[in-house]
Amino acid sequence: MLRQWLLSEGLCLSSYVGSHLGNAVKLLRDSERWDADKIEDHQLGALRQLMHHCYTQVPYYSEVMRSRGLCPEDFSSLADLAKLPFLTRDIIRHEGARLRAKNYSDEICQFRRSGGTTGEPIRVAVNDQARAFEVASWLRGLAWMKHRPGRPMVSLFGGSLGIKEHWHLKGALRKWILNERFLPAFELTPENVGHYYNVIRQAQGGALVGYASAVMNLVEYMSRQHLQGSPLESVLCTAEQMPEAWRKRISDVLGAPVFCYYGCGELNGIANECAGVDGYVVSQEHVILEATNGDPTQFGKRGKGNACITSLFNYSMPLIRYLNGDILTLQPRNDWGRLIVQVDGRTGDQLTALDGHAVSSALPPHLVLKSGVPVWKYQVVQTESDKIVFHYLFRDGIPLTSDMQKVLIDVFRRHLGEKLQVRFVENDFESTRSGKHRFVINKMTTSRNSSP
Repeated sequence: MLRQWLLSEGLCLSSYVGSHLGNAVKLLRDSERWDADKIEDHQLGALRQLMHHCYTQVPYYSEVMRSRGLCPEDFSSLADLAKLPFLTRDIIRHEGARLRAKNYSDEICQFRRSGGTTGEPIRVAVNDQARAFEVASWLRGLAWMKHRPGRPMVSLFGGSLGIKEHWHLKGALRKWILNERFLPAFELTPENVGHYYNVIRQAQGGALVGYASAVMNLVEYMSRQHLQGSPLESVLCTAEQMPEAWRKRISDVLGAPVFCYYGCGELNGIANECAGVDGYVVSQEHVILEATNGDPTQFGKRGKGNACITSLFNYSMPLIRYLNGDILTLQPRNDWGRLIVQVDGRTGDQLTALDGHAVSSALPPHLVLKSGVPVWKYQVVQTESDKIVFHYLFRDGIPLTSDMQKVLIDVFRRHLGEKLQVRFVENDFESTRSGKHRFVINKMTTSRNSSP
């Protein structure tokens, strides 16, 4: 009860003492009653403030706006975003320092290095207010997905991968408040699935949260050992596309509805599935989402296209019309006033361990993120059960040293088998027939989740 009070009333009350998270939680609670016009008015007000900030404090956007004869007052509607160019990963890599606001020092920012599910990691600075809206949107999304924050939460994610991490009081407090129990996704095997199942059985009325492929592996191993059912209220998946066959299988085995939520390393809390709604509900309070056909002079209000994201409160490093590599379809829902999105997420083949069990395709991006190896593009190709090839390109001229290679090899062997052979190849990436980059390719099998 204390946890649930802290995550609802406690956070709202903290807004009165200037808490960024408290303010965001209170705004998102109030906005539940807004219609489409009110939501758009809020977005436009936030966009205008962001444009003033960019014009005076962000060298990259100041130059872009001045070169196009633009000033902040020229943004009088959301559609005026089409006056600005797209922001790509290449631009972030080459203009990173000039995308940083002059009045936001490193000391007041959080730095993220995306896991690179496109195979192209980037580094982004995030300020407290933007982070607060992400967390508030995630907490609200949990409620939309039939989980009451504070109830038990079992997390099936990557963990440390054996890479040394420092203990943080903030992280420990977060884990206590969320009532979280952690299960390492990449260490799941048919032999230890009984332990995972016992942990889930103790989460009465809670939720299982994890990578889609890891949850799918869990239920497959459970089914083989005739482990059926759970006391969960819901299963929440992210990071990978959820095929409908997976959704049904997970729901049947665990006896709970399955929901997904959407974000990326650069910007979290973008959208959540919601009970009774077909698609993801966009957290429009802190993002403007477009589906673009590739023409930057058009504002992608609806239809299918490349995901184009504007973060309204990241003043430290504004991401405006950022192309994150996803494909989505936008559709306004007039009876609710909310924007609904269908996400064609990125998929990758699962890896196969030497003993034959499947390992989530989330392992390579999580490894690249945790290890900090200086690659800006990578791809893992499994050619045989005991052989993988790690393709890569350098970042900023920093070589992939033998010590860095050893870190990668050690983690791959820990999760795929000690006799695994890893070969490193610069460049020479493989693509699908449509030219898409896949960050994991398993040539041994036709994976359940491989791209066409």
